Amino acid sequence: MKLKKYLIIVILLLLSTLFSGCIIEQTENDDINQNGFQDNQKETASNISIACWNLQIFGQSKASNSTLLNYYTDKLDDYDIFIVQEIRDISGTAIEILAGKFPDYDYIISERAGQSSSKEQYAVFYNEQATLINSYDYQAEYQQDMQRPPLKATFTSNNWTFTIYTIHTQPDNVTGELKILETIVGNPLGNTIILGDLNADGSYYNEDNITHFTNWNWIVTNDIDTTVATSDNTYDRIIINDATENNFISFGVMDDATKEQSDHYLVYAIFNNMVD
Repeated sequence: MKLKKYLIIVILLLLSTLFSGCIIEQTENDDINQNGFQDNQKETASNISIACWNLQIFGQSKASNSTLLNYYTDKLDDYDIFIVQEIRDISGTAIEILAGKFPDYDYIISERAGQSSSKEQYAVFYNEQATLINSYDYQAEYQQDMQRPPLKATFTSNNWTFTIYTIHTQPDNVTGELKILETIVGNPLGNTIILGDLNADGSYYNEDNITHFTNWNWIVTNDIDTTVATSDNTYDRIIINDATENNFISFGVMDDATKEQSDHYLVYAIFNNMVD
């Protein structure tokens, strides 16, 4: 009788251990899922993630703030390619400090651009998921016509080749600068992505009557708020041409930034890099 009772206790303990293990495993899986699709996307070789973030006057002050730097790093390293806009630092050290937080990324940076004493740069970071083919900075060619001319970069990822244009338009000349950008980009047959702070909403641009890149897909739609302010504006955009439609998977906005971190939210898109 005692032996039987002992066996029952042992069996119950074993069952309890196995059951607990299943609960822990399920909880871990749930945690992985709740971390967001980014972790899963990065582990999927057939996808590539591209993001853009206007960091609002990113210079030596923000670069010397370890709390801010850690926050930016935690957010940006979720993406295979990410663009940082509104870099303002004549010394060039701020972007070097930021780059030091991303040892697995290479980057290119535009020339300082601006028609006033305030100059800005764009930086495009990319990891091993992407290979840079070439880049072109339109600053010298278009500085008289645009406040911050675009930076162009062409990449391959697996067997997919695509070109990115990034621009931060002048708020009081959005229409004029988008018209020039249309001339620069033309009608490419290849996969082409335009992303950045286009200021394409509010008093700067009539988003209900888009008259630029009308044959393209504005995937960050008018109902999305991309600014930290209490007002609801879709300043930050991602626009893709017809060729890129076959590769487009999803887009999103990281909307948990505060005004101390930036006045803009990060925008991103996921693409299939196996479809040529």
